Amino acid sequence: MSPRDACADCHGDGKCAACFGTGTNMHLNENEPKCRNCGGTGTCPMCQGSGRALVRSPEILDLGLDNL
Repeated sequence: MSPRDACADCHGDGKCAACFGTGTNMHLNENEPKCRNCGGTGTCPMCQGSGRALVRSPEILDLGLDNL
């Protein structure tokens, strides 16, 4: 997978960036044991764990309009 196709949140590994894929809440001062970002699943909520971007980054095309 090219870096362009990788999910922007997890950088292509499919793990939740907030809890590093553990599913546990990293904020020790809270009572909730599950990660706020993924809800305890450990998978990236943006790509649902696939590691792929749902929308590809746009390609910039030079149409040569500055040469008219």
